[in-house]
Amino acid sequence: MVYSIGVQSQNINRYKSVSFGKKEGKEKSVCENHDALMYEEKKKRPISTALKINGDKLVNAFTTYPKKGLKGSKNANFYEYLTMGTVPYLAGSATMIAVFNLASKFFDTPAAKNASKLGKKMGLGVAMYGVAKTVSKKLVETPVNLKYGIDVNLPYKKIIHELPEKGNTDNLVAHEYHKAYESVDFPRWDLFYNNENFGPDRNSYFEKVGKKMGIDVEDLEHADQKVKPLIREKVVKTRLFSTLSSYLWAATGVGIAMQSPWEKLVLNPKTRINNAKLLKEAGLKADNFVVDFGKKFVESCKQFVNNPSKPTKYAGRALLGAAVGMTLLGNFATLFDFNKDKGSKVNASSPLIDESKEKVVC
Repeated sequence: MVYSIGVQSQNINRYKSVSFGKKEGKEKSVCENHDALMYEEKKKRPISTALKINGDKLVNAFTTYPKKGLKGSKNANFYEYLTMGTVPYLAGSATMIAVFNLASKFFDTPAAKNASKLGKKMGLGVAMYGVAKTVSKKLVETPVNLKYGIDVNLPYKKIIHELPEKGNTDNLVAHEYHKAYESVDFPRWDLFYNNENFGPDRNSYFEKVGKKMGIDVEDLEHADQKVKPLIREKVVKTRLFSTLSSYLWAATGVGIAMQSPWEKLVLNPKTRINNAKLLKEAGLKADNFVVDFGKKFVESCKQFVNNPSKPTKYAGRALLGAAVGMTLLGNFATLFDFNKDKGSKVNASSPLIDESKEKVVC
């Protein structure tokens, strides 16, 4: 009995300095115990933050998460499973690029030349698909963030306290990277309250967003109750149109990568040097790789919308028009409010509880 009391007192002293998200004087907690937005007011969300998140997830997807899954760890979860989806995506992309480029050396000269042409297009198609799909989302998301201060991709670091396992009883804290608006029904509103990055007040974030939406938040006792439904609406619209437009732009990027001007693009540095020497001897100037790539890109875009084949030409124009139209429609739907009073069903001025009745008014 005395021994058990002594052990309990040691455990209490061991965890006494842990703050669980609260600062106790100048003491620092032994480990992080609360989730936090990865946001800085001055820098907004710097590129370094995105690189850190994606780099950390990529490394874990190839190393830590597969190891935990194969060992049957009880701490392996659905987040790790989804993160590992990057592995087959990259492996498949690399296979598509390598299937013609690496095997061409086993072909005869005419077949190797044709395989090289197709290999360039396959590689550029994979690259342009990924770039166009990622960058095109910003065409809808960035205007919403600039006008209303709503970053639909605002990340936060989630702290996971894992269960003890055999051979691992000390390092039981893991990190996951999520988005504050990852769930539209259950956003992480708690991370926005009392956040010094947005202002000194408890509702500073919601007051800022409400002002940008044209709401007189100064007359509202609880601005968050009025602004939250409006933020949800913006997030849903932004995510819908950014996703739809991104796939259209990705298909457009693949279509541009399949055009014939790319066949003349020289990727091998040695071949480029030899060609430059030949052009110099002939009194001609050779373009560097960046300039040559830019020229081929412009020529491919022109061919994409002005292809000699009428069906291909009309298909290219229709695809490009759909991508541009969806982007413009997304900006129009998210940046203009057609019914500002629609907002929340629960008005900030209306009481949640009617004291004259015995039931709560919902």
